[in-house]
Amino acid sequence: MACANYWTTPFQVGSHHLARGFVDAGWTVGFVSDPISPLHLLGHARKELASRFRLYRQGGFWDLGKKLWAYVPAALATPRNEPLLRSHALERGWAHLTWPSVGGVVRNHGFGDVDLLYCDSPKHLSWLSHVARARTVFRVADNTSGFGRTTPAARAAERELAAAADLVVYSAETLKEYVEGLKPRRMAHLPNGVNFSHFARPDVPVPSEYASIRRPIAVYAGYMDAWFDYALLNRVVAALPDVSFVLIGGTPHAHARFAPAANLHLLGPRPFSRLPEYLRAADVGLIPFDVRNHPTLVHSIHPLKLYEYLAAGLPVVATRWRELERLQSPATLCESIEQFVTAIEGCVTREPQQDLYRAYAEQADWKHRVSRLLQLAQSG
Repeated sequence: MACANYWTTPFQVGSHHLARGFVDAGWTVGFVSDPISPLHLLGHARKELASRFRLYRQGGFWDLGKKLWAYVPAALATPRNEPLLRSHALERGWAHLTWPSVGGVVRNHGFGDVDLLYCDSPKHLSWLSHVARARTVFRVADNTSGFGRTTPAARAAERELAAAADLVVYSAETLKEYVEGLKPRRMAHLPNGVNFSHFARPDVPVPSEYASIRRPIAVYAGYMDAWFDYALLNRVVAALPDVSFVLIGGTPHAHARFAPAANLHLLGPRPFSRLPEYLRAADVGLIPFDVRNHPTLVHSIHPLKLYEYLAAGLPVVATRWRELERLQSPATLCESIEQFVTAIEGCVTREPQQDLYRAYAEQADWKHRVSRLLQLAQSG
């Protein structure tokens, strides 16, 4: 599995869950993330870089009962949307700058000839010729044209990977037209899902941080990137001084965009293993995404956190966008700040319909998604 995110990141996305599903289905998995380089020292996520560097320095490590090997390659330079680093040559050739060679490391750990090559990041195109495979699956989770940092070289690599793959799967129905434009040989819809038993289990402690936080609690858990509506949340926090807003995730750079408030609590990233604690002890889950300024990106998002909140028994208040409308979930969808405020007030005063929420989430368990993906990959 050649993926954008590293294995141990707190920001666990679809590919991480699919990897666990492959292991549960009896597969042995190699999980290789996007590369790091010395230039990453100039970025904002220093703590994250340290975690990725450990995976590189260790030469990777085995996890999940020695059924999954995780690795982060390192190169002298890697593609970025900055002068000299956004070229087609570097996009296609960074693997030649890795030490040790990423292809060699992968082969030495037993993944030079595989039954299935799964990729969710076009950055890996430059070294995948080192891996012999029976089938190739490319998963598209976002409309990358919605990210300002996506370069023409990255888009060209995405088109090449989509055309070469035996199957391209996409997470949101609203991505269908975008994926068709990549000219795949075969494509199918594979939605995001949830590790239902992880979030629905009742035997989780209340986080120690909540002892000093006044209830009711509205929680957001997840990454904060271009899709996050900081302006919306700042105004909602100011409008509801009797509600505590707990944000899990984000970098110092992201946190700096929030207005200080006594009822705003920026906890930073927490391990995925502990997320059920923070959700189950809250009163409402939030999805405040910025449709107005980033419509291309947000309309193509099929949100994992929707299922995670619902599996934990939380009512959900979210911005309205096309993919979320299509899902017809129990979430309350809002088109204005006033609607967002009113919806939160309603959620924290009404008795939650936890059976309804969990029933909706359970049908989206990742085990169903893995079964569908393997069926698709092996049938074409």
